[in-house]
Amino acid sequence: MLALAFALAREGVVLDQVRPLQTTRWADDTEGAADLAVLLGILITAAERRLLRGRES
Repeated sequence: MLALAFALAREGVVLDQVRPLQTTRWADDTEGAADLAVLLGILITAAERRLLRGRES
């Protein structure tokens, strides 16, 4: 989780929810890696939308 947070922060991405990511994932699980990438995309998009809505208020 720390490595992921660091990598995202370097790209200027801050997630406001990380609970869905807190599960065991195995390094050799290619399907799991693909699922993780999809989940990250969903969480990043949702965080960006919430941030924009907060600025509009």
